[in-house]
Amino acid sequence: MLVGDSMNRNQFESLLCLLREGLNDKSRMYEVHGYRISKGRGYYVFKIEDYDCTVEFVRSHFLVKEGIRINARGNSNPTLSIDRIDKSADKWKRADILVFNTGHWWTHGKTARGKNYYKEGDYIYPQFDAMEAYRRAMKTWAQWVDMNVNPEKKLIFYRGYSSAHFRGGDWDSGGTCNGETEPILRGAIVNTYPLKMKMVEEVIREMQVPVILLNVTRLTSFRKDGHPSIYRKNVADGKKVKVVSTRRGQDCSHWCIPGVPDAWNELIYATLVFRQTSSVHL
Repeated sequence: MLVGDSMNRNQFESLLCLLREGLNDKSRMYEVHGYRISKGRGYYVFKIEDYDCTVEFVRSHFLVKEGIRINARGNSNPTLSIDRIDKSADKWKRADILVFNTGHWWTHGKTARGKNYYKEGDYIYPQFDAMEAYRRAMKTWAQWVDMNVNPEKKLIFYRGYSSAHFRGGDWDSGGTCNGETEPILRGAIVNTYPLKMKMVEEVIREMQVPVILLNVTRLTSFRKDGHPSIYRKNVADGKKVKVVSTRRGQDCSHWCIPGVPDAWNELIYATLVFRQTSSVHL
């Protein structure tokens, strides 16, 4: 089960493609509800009949609980309870292998500004630092794992922060990445390690349940050439098309498939093989 934001959905799509290639009868792998993968839906269960297993995705942008508050004008505004686990956590309990992530949404406007947004208990902070909120949210997630996961029966991965490559702006301010055909070989983005990842490492070190950190941050930093950029799905016919209008912006954070997320899944596969062979030789 992959739990997280749209970057984990990106990895989930990659994993489905890789697994499907190994099946002789591809019709025996299917989404149990008949759903097609789209941005709008946050829960998928793919059944692989020949191996009696499922591969699932559960959307959770922050791993902690999103909510709303009613302001003085009677309008609803979003909140984020950094001390409460996400409402989808009951689904997490049934998985044998879990791959978590969060980070992509922590750079968005309301999250970064932190004004009347972050919440602990019943108290909404008038202003709160986004990085400190991230650290506390990660500790809330870690506490849930320590309390609800039996390491003898389950395996936990946390997939690290995936780099974006916007030029001349951000995702919502005209940033671009089209025309890139080669990786970055040197520079600040390759040599800089995000504070978020330092916090993740700190939290994982303090956990009682072992968590395998898939630290893909530097790996992704090189790949400015791996994003969809101007290519998006045409909602009308489901085909990938070049976006003529720039109003919707370019996608320089998610990844093309086949592409970078395949490497993340290969790292998981290598970890599973290593653990199996190590246990045989003990």
